[in-house]
Amino acid sequence: MGLEIAIAVEGQVDAELAEATTVEVDERMGEPTTYHLSYPVDISEDDLPLLVDSRLNPGSELAILATTDQGTVCLVKGPVHSQQIHLQHGGAGSTVVVTGVDTSLAMDRESRIVQWADVADSDAVSSIVATYGYTPDVETTDAGHFTDKHTLIQRDSDLRFVKRLARRNGFLFWITCDETGIETAHFKRPSLDGDTTAELIINLASPNLDNLDISWDVERPTSVIGVQLDLNSLTTMDGSVAVSPQTILGNQGLAAITGDTRSVHLLAPADDTGDLQARGRGLLIDADWFIQATCETTLHALGRLVRAHTLVNLRGAGSRYSGIYFVAAARHRIDATAHRIALTLVRNGWLA
Repeated sequence: MGLEIAIAVEGQVDAELAEATTVEVDERMGEPTTYHLSYPVDISEDDLPLLVDSRLNPGSELAILATTDQGTVCLVKGPVHSQQIHLQHGGAGSTVVVTGVDTSLAMDRESRIVQWADVADSDAVSSIVATYGYTPDVETTDAGHFTDKHTLIQRDSDLRFVKRLARRNGFLFWITCDETGIETAHFKRPSLDGDTTAELIINLASPNLDNLDISWDVERPTSVIGVQLDLNSLTTMDGSVAVSPQTILGNQGLAAITGDTRSVHLLAPADDTGDLQARGRGLLIDADWFIQATCETTLHALGRLVRAHTLVNLRGAGSRYSGIYFVAAARHRIDATAHRIALTLVRNGWLA
């Protein structure tokens, strides 16, 4: 393989499964991580043994581990949920692609009706993820839901409900797993103030990118109007948000670039100003990513692994577009020649 890959079945490393033709792991911002394992299918004793292999059965929990200079990294851990089988007469050229997803899949299997009372959104999320055995990494939210006003009603699966709460607060929800199998549930805003995990270089010495595509679109709201009547006290709630609360990746954000008023009116049921403002901030955070860049590199060229939900430093893209980006997606494709990483980067500002 292009990278030393280990595949564990129910926590036990299996050397035979690591002989896949290709391994793909797809990480996306605030979404479950998926994986695809491709294997050749051989005929043996008038059967196709791999197609009935219990290690690849529905629900079999696989973990894909990558060995890097920084140590062992778990790219994903979760159950098998489908297969795509191609058969060629005589066996040669026959393949099976085994597809799975991280363990958040279990959160999406049962629709529930639950009343959450006297809690913040983050309290409800902490309670939910604890039932699945995750270590919580939950940022506190402002929105409260109280018995004497309106409680928070869940009429959906746990995963869809938590993702809805994340979106209304401008948060992301995703699962990570370390090399020991311990899983963490993250429910928080994109972290834009931490350290970068890698440098992406183009047009300079020692490049690790062959090409880079950048696009931007500034037709987005930069402020929120959110004035409503509190039906309990009959007073006005002002949930207006004048500017996105995110750190600007650059020295000029969207509002400064457009130089005019671009507002949107928020109409959402809310009981207090904290809830209304949280939704307004969430709307602006979602609209904030007006720059997107895509590129592809390899682990060998990069020297380290890049994951979604982290920061990278782009160099050589000119004064306006060089700088720190948030990794919105990282697609790992590992075969006999290389470990390729296709990246989608987003940014909410540039250098004037």
